[in-house]
Amino acid sequence: MIRHFCLNGGSDFAILTLSYPYNFTEFLRKLWQDWKGGRRHLDEKREDLGPLLVEQFRQQMNNLSAAIQLLTPVVREKAGPQYDPYLAILHQSLYRLIRMVGNLEYLELPEGELPLREGTLDLAGLCRELGEQVSPLTALAGIRFSYEEEIGSLLTHGDGAQLRRLLLNLIANAVRAAGEGGESGLRLARRGGRAVLTVWDNGPGFLPETDERELLQRPGSLGLGLKVARRIAALHGGSIVFEQREERGSRAIVSLPLRPPEPGELLKTPRMGFDGSGGFSDTLIELAGVLPYRAFFPEDVE
Repeated sequence: MIRHFCLNGGSDFAILTLSYPYNFTEFLRKLWQDWKGGRRHLDEKREDLGPLLVEQFRQQMNNLSAAIQLLTPVVREKAGPQYDPYLAILHQSLYRLIRMVGNLEYLELPEGELPLREGTLDLAGLCRELGEQVSPLTALAGIRFSYEEEIGSLLTHGDGAQLRRLLLNLIANAVRAAGEGGESGLRLARRGGRAVLTVWDNGPGFLPETDERELLQRPGSLGLGLKVARRIAALHGGSIVFEQREERGSRAIVSLPLRPPEPGELLKTPRMGFDGSGGFSDTLIELAGVLPYRAFFPEDVE
């Protein structure tokens, strides 16, 4: 199938016209699968290509990021706001690339090198803030997002930035499944000594015979984000289970052990974002694959 991509600002201006005979997401998925399959046949003495591939992606991403940040104020000053949609598309593509590289990089880390900056945090407050940030963004995609909680405060130990990343990955998956005009949400509850976080959607759901590989690789997704989410859950002693909802849609249920603070221990505000993001919004990064370009106008990403 031939795809045509054109950014056209009128009779006197066209940024780019590109035709290509494949879906870029499918191309990346095939590249990832072929590479992973090839690794199994590498001789032990040969150099592992994984970190080299990720490093090449990151170098090019950094070049693009620097160029976009330098070009944005120049284009806005010289050409005016009519070109803001084109800049938004550039930023959207950059954020999607940052997410892909970040996921690849995280999945390449050995178990003993996974980052974990634990502290005392209010899990209910973290989820509440996340809901407030996500809702107006998903509205741009025509999807209603809601947050519910059974308890107003839930103190525990954990890495706040990594838990945000976990939840945002699940939310991105739910938003993609819900589609325009659909609904998704996050619900927090306590069950005994565990926190239960449910991310749901009212999309078409999945068939009972659907295996995990098909579930992790829904159309338009490489499936890396859900692998990252599971790794973060395991790092916190938790797990993620995917279920079909009784009504329409599906849900991801995260179960995390609660580790309340010791008496007198200070509550710390979790550090937002995660290493490698370069100061970009972690919410926009993790949702970049499901948000329209309108979420990435220059004034919204500065």
